Amino acid sequence: MQLGSVLKQIIKDKKKLVEESKNKVSLQELKIKTTEISKPIDFKNIFDSNEISLIAEIKRSSASAGDILPELDLSNITNTYIEGGVSAISILTEKTRFGGSLSDLKEVASICKKNNVPVLQKDFIFDVYQIYEGALNGASAALIIVSILDEKELNQLIKTCKDLSITPLVEIFNEYELHLALNNGADVIGINNRNLNNLETSLKVFEELSPMVPKDKILISESGIKTIEDVELMSKQGADGVLVGESILKSKNINDHIKKLSNVKKCK
Repeated sequence: MQLGSVLKQIIKDKKKLVEESKNKVSLQELKIKTTEISKPIDFKNIFDSNEISLIAEIKRSSASAGDILPELDLSNITNTYIEGGVSAISILTEKTRFGGSLSDLKEVASICKKNNVPVLQKDFIFDVYQIYEGALNGASAALIIVSILDEKELNQLIKTCKDLSITPLVEIFNEYELHLALNNGADVIGINNRNLNNLETSLKVFEELSPMVPKDKILISESGIKTIEDVELMSKQGADGVLVGESILKSKNINDHIKKLSNVKKCK
């Protein structure tokens, strides 16, 4: 995928931040620190259920929607999600457009660990350094976006995740990216219904690509899912899980909305 101007700028900003972090703490230092932490909660276990797994997202803002909940209380929202019965929590750690940070990941993961709920680190990841940062701050899974990587980077990131017992959720948007993901060892495939370049969203993206995904892979639908009808549609198209953020965060009754979205049977 040819990267659009917004996505190019996000990645440019992110690369600068990663280099700043490397100047403070080297990759080798991070590697040593990861030998001292416990194994993360197994993200894949959430898909053993007969129901569609709900990965509920926490973010203050987004490139597509602008401010969502800029003053959100992380502890409060995390506990609300857990009480509502989410399968896992996704937390944005991208700073420039989403208002996130690694400290957000650490805070959410510390609460989730007590409740055996895995946490997905959602960011623009292109360097193994970021995977080690995620591991040290409690990530059980990491989002790996195929469109922003070359094949060597993709392979290296997937391998590093697996070496650290972190599940790589490999995100694709078209058939070519699906083949790259499968050829480089992806077990959990996320189909993003949002075009990251023009931010247009359509559930038809999932409908078109899901039949191409091997049945033995775990399949997640991301973006544009708002209602129980949307989740049912994704289930019929072969989804094992859905990643939902905006509609939950903007709901007047978050707990009730989560329970509705979590109560859809798999069709696989």
